[in-house]
Amino acid sequence: MAMHQFDAGEAARLEKHYAIPVIVEQRRRTLEALDARAGERILDIGSGPGFLTAQIAGIVASHGRVCAVDTAEPMLEAGRRRCASFPTVEFQCADAKKLPYSDASFDAAVAAQIYLFVPELDAALAELRRVLRPGGRAIVLDTDWGSTVWNSRDPARMARVLEAWKLRYGNAHIGRVLPGALRRAGFAIERAEAVPIVELAASAEDYSGGQLQEVAKYIAGRKGEIAAEAQAWKDEQLALEASGEYFFSLNRYLFVARRPA
Repeated sequence: MAMHQFDAGEAARLEKHYAIPVIVEQRRRTLEALDARAGERILDIGSGPGFLTAQIAGIVASHGRVCAVDTAEPMLEAGRRRCASFPTVEFQCADAKKLPYSDASFDAAVAAQIYLFVPELDAALAELRRVLRPGGRAIVLDTDWGSTVWNSRDPARMARVLEAWKLRYGNAHIGRVLPGALRRAGFAIERAEAVPIVELAASAEDYSGGQLQEVAKYIAGRKGEIAAEAQAWKDEQLALEASGEYFFSLNRYLFVARRPA
């Protein structure tokens, strides 16, 4: 499976998505785990529209450096705009499996919501280890779609919808495979924790509200029976919200790992 490509429309949607409360809290926890310090060189893999990149840049200040990579030019353009006031930030179009930096270039690296899109996980994590200095920190946060609890009056259809949605990703169940993959790549895992999302509504200000639209759109574009079920599934979710029965829960998993000194 090829890595998902984000076009200009999706980039614009994600600009709004990154500002919703649950994503702001996720970013806070990721930044806290990174524990960036003034003067450090830090790599942001899959930087998206640059929200986290800008926060890191504000910490490392003028004596540090933040390098950000993404495969989507619309994301890079948004990131460059957001970080225009930080002269020590650079953005490059690059794949997580082939990072354009020398060995041991960084004190720390962060990869948030990126490896679930990368089928060649071992190759990507080997690159992550390569560019970190001995003793360098790696912060990895990703969604495991197998953790999803989404209320439905038709559980069988709900299961079919989720299985179809998971095909969008290279590693839809990445949370459970990351510990082994990180260790195979030569990392020592210092801690792991869940970053849960629990919602009782599906408005534009809610994570699952946006996902409801995206899932329905994606499965409508699939072939076979599941495509025909997209609208009925979406209508049911909106009806559950209207009746006060809506429930959505999903776990993201945050790993703090280190390249041994």
